[in-house]
Amino acid sequence: MATDWYAAMAKLYSTELFKRAASVAMQLLGLYGQLDQRDDITPLRGWIEHMYLVSFGATIAAGTSEIQKNIIALRRLGLPRG
Repeated sequence: MATDWYAAMAKLYSTELFKRAASVAMQLLGLYGQLDQRDDITPLRGWIEHMYLVSFGATIAAGTSEIQKNIIALRRLGLPRG
């Protein structure tokens, strides 16, 4: 129980990084990034569009990013409950 904040840090970092990477990829591709795999001119066979949509759900699954921040604050930083 003393090191469960490691998992919270890993989940928070990885999902936030995933969300940022998907957002940057979508911005780089512009409107082409919104095409799904059924379109002929879709870059990367629609993977960017799929990654962008999934990235928001990843920050919610298994505890939201805010919950992970609370776990880190309470258990690692020793901040009082408020």
